[in-house]
Amino acid sequence: MCGLAGIISSSSDIEIKSITDLMSDELIRRGPDSNGKYFNSTNFNNNLVSIAHRRLSIIDLSEKGHQPMISKSKRYIIAFNGEIYNFKAIKRKIDNVKNVGWNGNSDTEVLIESIDIFGLKKTLNLLVGMFAFSLIDKQENKLYLVRDRFGEKPLYYGFIGESNEKSLVFASEIHAIRKIPFFQENIDELSLDYFLRLSYIPSPLSIYKNIFKVKSGNMVSFNLNKSLFNEKPSINQWFSYEELFSKNINSKFSNEKDAIEALDNSIKKATLEQSISDVPLGCFLSGGIDSSLIAATLQGQSSQKINTFTIGFDNNEFDESKHAKKVADYLGTNHNEFILEPDDALKIIGDLPHIYSEPFADSSQIPTALICQKIKSSGITVALSGDGGDELFGGYVRHFMVPNLWSKMRIIPFEIRKLLGELFLKKQFSLLNNLHFFNSYNFENKFIKLASRLRFVRSQEELFKSLIIDNFNEKMYTNSCLDSILNSFNNKVNLFPNLNSEKHIDFFEKMLIWDSLSYLTDDILVKVDRASMFYSLETRAPFLDHRLIEVASRIPSNLKVKNNYGKHILKKLLYKYVPKKLVDRPKAGFALPINDWLRGPLKMWAYDLIHSKDPYINESFVKKIWKQHLEGDNSNSIILWRILMWKYWLFSNSSNAL
Repeated sequence: MCGLAGIISSSSDIEIKSITDLMSDELIRRGPDSNGKYFNSTNFNNNLVSIAHRRLSIIDLSEKGHQPMISKSKRYIIAFNGEIYNFKAIKRKIDNVKNVGWNGNSDTEVLIESIDIFGLKKTLNLLVGMFAFSLIDKQENKLYLVRDRFGEKPLYYGFIGESNEKSLVFASEIHAIRKIPFFQENIDELSLDYFLRLSYIPSPLSIYKNIFKVKSGNMVSFNLNKSLFNEKPSINQWFSYEELFSKNINSKFSNEKDAIEALDNSIKKATLEQSISDVPLGCFLSGGIDSSLIAATLQGQSSQKINTFTIGFDNNEFDESKHAKKVADYLGTNHNEFILEPDDALKIIGDLPHIYSEPFADSSQIPTALICQKIKSSGITVALSGDGGDELFGGYVRHFMVPNLWSKMRIIPFEIRKLLGELFLKKQFSLLNNLHFFNSYNFENKFIKLASRLRFVRSQEELFKSLIIDNFNEKMYTNSCLDSILNSFNNKVNLFPNLNSEKHIDFFEKMLIWDSLSYLTDDILVKVDRASMFYSLETRAPFLDHRLIEVASRIPSNLKVKNNYGKHILKKLLYKYVPKKLVDRPKAGFALPINDWLRGPLKMWAYDLIHSKDPYINESFVKKIWKQHLEGDNSNSIILWRILMWKYWLFSNSSNAL
């Protein structure tokens, strides 16, 4: 696992070597073990090229894995971040057609020689792994920026500078780009709006104007032979999740037994390949379905006790650590448990603006950061996670709630639904607080969100989408910010691509695809990648092996959701390894008692931010919802946390704040 950064400029006045050093230094946590540079001032139409690489050594710890790496033919230069799990198989394929004369045993060397021999497109389809890389083709004079199928590894790019003096820049994190002396911190108000409605900024946008993310499964290419700054880059999608589902429409498993057997074999293979490491390895274990299955599979293929890690809370409503310990005891792992106290949260919150290059407001970022810190401090450098299981097998409440709810809602005329929504959002909702069943943070927020949707949704599709992205609220913004947002609406991101052309994809499968293309890539994977890399910890997600995903796409919806519960087939498989009583319970997630903490140990931290001005958020709006929250109303807690994360990021990272 590594970090990369680069700059290409036509201006000889720019000291791009020193600039690249600044960018590289900012990525040291992603790659503390070694660093390398590539510089060329002659071959690219008078463009100066400088690339830096930071390495976290996982496979082949020697200098033979040093980057940037040049191919044997001298045609290609690569700076690579990630892991190729099947690199040995690709190496054998190469050996069958050419005697390369290998320098070492790194996956990067196999990758660049495969590109040289088989071509970039064929090589990408051969890869099993997570990656983001820059590739210079000296023969074609092109730069390629490439990202893996689901966006496990990040890559940003854009043009900065004035008119013809602009420079093309790219890096694993925006922090590195911000180190460029002539970088202008122009906040993209449309991205801010998405953040306040989603908790994250969707690809390809970033918080800054003219800086973009390479989308998952995409490659962005630049022709260095031409005037670099007068042409738009070529953007091509090399992997399509939608097409994968469509391709397997007619090859669904006909029975549960065959589906479980194929799934079992795929998970075993993915877990075994992803456990290959020349450094100590461990496993996240929350006690839920996904992480328990990965831990059980990993332990079942290991001759020694594996290391498992979980985090707990003093608040029983949020604590799953006791369940994780029972699973760990049954599997016989070397289990490690950490309890998150409010003081720990305060310390982690202080690091959040530095952990995340952009504003990010999934509150589970706090326990995620803490457990990554603890795992790394215990001597582990690689950890396997259960990420992706929910998106592949229907693990979120919305996946089975939306179809069930819509089947009842559609019977009620729209005007009556609208009235019910208004009632629940006003006086009537307070009555539910007196009932013990409803008196919880998770239910209260979900109920409020659902009640507000009753007022306007007219279809099952609209209901699902409304649960993903909050309504646009012009009251949140200052006048100037609002004007910028409204003027940018033509640049909106399509979070929900039209899947009607993909014949026979049912609505449940559509929900999984939409979640995988947005929420998984830009929330879940961002949360884990940034937190883990801040502590120089590599995380791997066996569920995101595309061969396993292909098997999952062949499993019919009725084997994923059954009796109003998701991940049916995963549970059936897990019961082969862990007793049902240890894992059969409602999904709890990785949420925090954030409401109580904002009224208690985090109150002064939040107060200072709430009463600070910024050029984007309406001061009276945020003070109003803060006052309501202190008085015990949790209905605005989600947007309140997003605003707090925005302000904290802004004041920590930008000179734009007043």
